[in-house]
Amino acid sequence: MKKERMATLGLGVVMMGTALFGGATVQAEEQTNIVWAGWSGEEEASKPIFERMMNAYREQTGDEVTWVGFTWADAAQQLLIRCQGGEQLDISQADISIFNTLVQANVLADWNDIVGEDFMKDTFEESYLEVGNIDGKQYGMPWTMAAITMVYNPEILSAAGWDEPPVTLDEFEQCMADIKAYDSEIIPYALSTKDVTCGADFVPWAWTFGGGIWDEDGNTIINNEAGVKALDWYCDMLNKGYVTMDVGRSEARQMFAQGKVAFYDDAVVAKSQVISNGVAPDDVVNVCAAMLRPVKNEGDKPQAVQWGGMLVVYKNSEYKEQAAELAKVLNSDEIALDYFINGGMPPVTKSAANTDTVKNDPYINSFIESTATARLEETARMTNANEIKTILTEEIQFALLGQKTSQEALDDAAARIGSAN
Repeated sequence: MKKERMATLGLGVVMMGTALFGGATVQAEEQTNIVWAGWSGEEEASKPIFERMMNAYREQTGDEVTWVGFTWADAAQQLLIRCQGGEQLDISQADISIFNTLVQANVLADWNDIVGEDFMKDTFEESYLEVGNIDGKQYGMPWTMAAITMVYNPEILSAAGWDEPPVTLDEFEQCMADIKAYDSEIIPYALSTKDVTCGADFVPWAWTFGGGIWDEDGNTIINNEAGVKALDWYCDMLNKGYVTMDVGRSEARQMFAQGKVAFYDDAVVAKSQVISNGVAPDDVVNVCAAMLRPVKNEGDKPQAVQWGGMLVVYKNSEYKEQAAELAKVLNSDEIALDYFINGGMPPVTKSAANTDTVKNDPYINSFIESTATARLEETARMTNANEIKTILTEEIQFALLGQKTSQEALDDAAARIGSAN
């Protein structure tokens, strides 16, 4: 893509622009426009934050950045379409599952070649770098790292007679019943029952019951006794009115922020939606806090899914250096703390993580406990992760709608997953 020149209207005369960078005035004959893609900037609650991010880049470099957004469910496919179609794509966000798809497609550049290995190691903890490192290549730069766990509204629970969140499944079911009795208009648990988030969120519950998608030898076990019990439990919750159909992560997040939901599954981004509904950042923990997922038996390890947000640069980009400057702006203390305070996304740099703003924040501390026991989602390193989760979603829906028994649905899911692999 040709670099854009700033010209006076009608005369086509190239003008000299100035940009403020590090206190110095820099003259720029040409203005580069890089393309940044992802999904988080599409959410209403995050749009003002993302605009501040891009404005910071514009002010510091004198260059331009254009945001291209998709839904999370469509992001992997759309990013690959841009790459294959030759459309400009310089930098994007990528969570763990999308990241693996992009690595397998061989479209990413190595951050160590762009900013240097020393910069990466000096800036980020090794454990964060490992998430984006494949066979010694640092394809992902850490941006946000946490876990997808359960989020609850302390005020709703308190009104229903619960001062602390439930620990076991029995307590969880009793708590949902108490919430239902307290206010029948509140959805006790906005369980994801549509799109790929349904299939994704079923997995930690399968873990809770002792199951999973595959065993250590790669055999499909989603239809074993543990998986069937987990899906039977889903159906029981629906029959009791504790969960509802046609709910995805986006709908759950919005209803929770409006005080219409007591529990749902989410990452730390839950905070941004609550703030966008008028709750002050300091008051978020009164209506939005993380909890450990209830366990089947007291003493079991609570289950959570490791979640990581990274920044990736594309091999075919003409503007890797400019993309790197944007990445540095996004991970700067000022911008990262803005995203943390107003969006709930924890900073990943050593410097920002050690600020009092982060260390003394009760909201993020509630997520840290869940992150400690989090596991990498089973399809995270697979190129057809979305296909697997779509299969699970479709078969779970058949069971929830009464069109198949849990055993039939998961038997069919196992057969389809086997064919997909």
